[in-house]
Amino acid sequence: MLSEQINPAYIFMIIAISGIYMFVRPFIKWIVDSKSVTLLNYVMSSLLVLVVLFGGIALSAVFRRSMLEVTLHSLAVFGGCLGGIHLLLQVFRNKKKRV
Repeated sequence: MLSEQINPAYIFMIIAISGIYMFVRPFIKWIVDSKSVTLLNYVMSSLLVLVVLFGGIALSAVFRRSMLEVTLHSLAVFGGCLGGIHLLLQVFRNKKKRV
């Protein structure tokens, strides 16, 4: 029943965002560790352009949904999951330090 209610565009977008996150995370950590702000700005702006141009065209054609709507909802869900995981890790780390 739940799979009938979820639009495939959202599943595709969340999987794509998760994949990009896992792929880009080590590179971003390296950039931050090397303190190269210019390179980080370039990477983030390039990623934004790629998502808007190519992702929007593909999603609009395949799923016939508003690219902006699907992208914003998917980013909100993914960000909420990341925030929740980070919060849980902080709580468990603080409890471990107290004991």
